[in-house]
Order: sequence, then C-alpha cells, then structure tokens
Amino acid sequence: MSIKSLKKVLAVTMAASMLVMPLTAGATDSAGSSSSEATPVVEEVKSTSQVVAGGEVVKNELPGAFAVKADSPFTGVAVRESAAQLKQEAGLAANETPFVSAYTVDRNKSGAVYASFDAAAASVGATTLGGINIDLGKLTNGKFTELPEGVSVPFTMGIKNYNPNLTYYVVKVLPGGAIEMVPVTVENGKITFNITGGLAGYGLLCK
Repeated sequence: MSIKSLKKVLAVTMAASMLVMPLTAGATDSAGSSSSEATPVVEEVKSTSQVVAGGEVVKNELPGAFAVKADSPFTGVAVRESAAQLKQEAGLAANETPFVSAYTVDRNKSGAVYASFDAAAASVGATTLGGINIDLGKLTNGKFTELPEGVSVPFTMGIKNYNPNLTYYVVKVLPGGAIEMVPVTVENGKITFNITGGLAGYGLLCK
C-alpha cells in the first residue's frame, strides 16, 4: 500500500470511528449533549506507535491509526499482539487484515463519556486522568469493519508523570452505556490491559 493510500485509509478510519464516538457515553448521552471530536489533520495521525517507559521500549505490533495528543496523560500506546496472531485467533480471511484506531478524547468535547469515567472513578475513590477511544477491527479491501467483542488483545499505555505510590485503574465504557473496570498490570510507568473488538472508551484513573 502506498503512503498516499495509507494516509487515506487512516483518515477515513479515524473519521468513521469518531462519528460514532458519542455512543460510548451511554446512558448520560442525549441528542443535545452529544458531540464528536473533530477529525484530526492527516499528518497528525500516525500509522504506528510505541511506549517508552522504565527503560523499556514497547513497540506496537498491529497496523493502525494513532492520534495521542501531547497534553494527554499517555506517553504512547501499543498493541501487544501481531497481525498474524490476531488474524488466526479471529478467524480472518486471507484478504482481511486486523486494524486498530486509537485516539485520545478531550473532556471539553466529550463530556458525556467523561461522566462515565468519573462515575467509575468515584466508585473506587479515584480521579480521572484522561481517556482514549480504541476501535479494534479489520480492513477488507481498504474498508474498515469492527471485530466482535469476543476478540481480545493486550494493550499497553505509557503513564505520563507516573507515580509508583499511586494505584492506577482502567475503566471501559461500551456503546449503550455498559461500564466495567478491567484488570490491569502496572509496571515501571506502563499499564497493560486487554482491549476487545469494536469501539470502546477506556479511561485512566488513579488514587
């Protein structure tokens, strides 16, 4: 795939997932309160990502579109499973390629989903540091579709200003409003957890 074609796929994928992003806010959403993130400039969307923390570099292994804002609490993100592994596990056809889009969401533009993050944070006496939307799917002849929720892969985020004396959590918010705290492993400034097929918002919490 040429660089021009890749940029086009990344831009279309990001735009498509951002248009449905407000659905992740769930029960607190309303027609009057929903708003989507503006589509980022194509040059700001990267085709891969990595996490550098604790003297370790964790490289992303899955084709994707990544837009992590500089003012977010994340120093980078990375899928920890290769396309070949996921393709086999998900039973994808020869012409289907796993693909992930991940982009940070802003509290001012995504108030409803942050309300869900904050509710989860309050339940454990924590504070919401920030959020990211992740859409795990596949490309078929350049067209993106989501994988089923039953598909799961490990995902690592770098924590900016990491404090080993704090406890970190990740809350997952699904379309329709379902909220769950997901198991995490925190080590040397990195937090690892499993993401699932389709679109979900993931909030980073700490106390």
